[in-house]
Amino acid sequence: SIWIGSLIYLPVGALFLFIGTALFAYYSAQPELLPATLKAEGMADRVFPHFIVSQLPPGITGLLIAALFAAAMSSLDTSLNSSATILMTDFYRRLVRPDASDAEQLRFLRMATVVLAMLGIMAALLMITIRSALDVWWSLAGIFSGGMLGLFLLGVLSRRTGSVQAGIGMVLGILVIVWAVFSKELGLSFANPFHSFMTTVLGTLTIFAVGVLLSRHRPQRTTKATPAETIYDL
Repeated sequence: SIWIGSLIYLPVGALFLFIGTALFAYYSAQPELLPATLKAEGMADRVFPHFIVSQLPPGITGLLIAALFAAAMSSLDTSLNSSATILMTDFYRRLVRPDASDAEQLRFLRMATVVLAMLGIMAALLMITIRSALDVWWSLAGIFSGGMLGLFLLGVLSRRTGSVQAGIGMVLGILVIVWAVFSKELGLSFANPFHSFMTTVLGTLTIFAVGVLLSRHRPQRTTKATPAETIYDL
């Protein structure tokens, strides 16, 4: 599934980005079709909806809007269900009620789904005021996914790194990510000089580099051979 997802991500991502490229070419060739209000900075996300409403035939417009809603709902329910399941298995059953019955687990899943849905609605309302949804997506991806990629690289490429070294690297990586995201907004003198898209790279490199450096000073474990192994070796 990882290989299939990786191979599909590139052409599918290129196809979605091609929509924006095609719209840019279309309205560059016919600028009179684009209202002046949509030419202002920060209005790029509204060009595609305007094209759907103003340029597509009524039947195609309805089908495309229905397809967009279907795609959005299929993505949202998957995210809500998986997030609620993670909360139940990794936190509720492990830390709160290890002996929870099926009815209690189902009740927690429903409550978690409602809470997560409300948080998603609040996030969507906040997204109304942003200039570009894609820029915000990359920034959020850098905050939340940088740590996972760094830990994954440690687990695959470094055999000596233990949980302590990985945990220290994770903490430092999160601090670097927080600094990279909020240093400019807070007006710090040592603000992040890189683009916001580099947040994932900075966090990943910090976690990986710290974990590898600390693992070099980690003493290797020596295990004594059991009597059966000793006889076998002899």
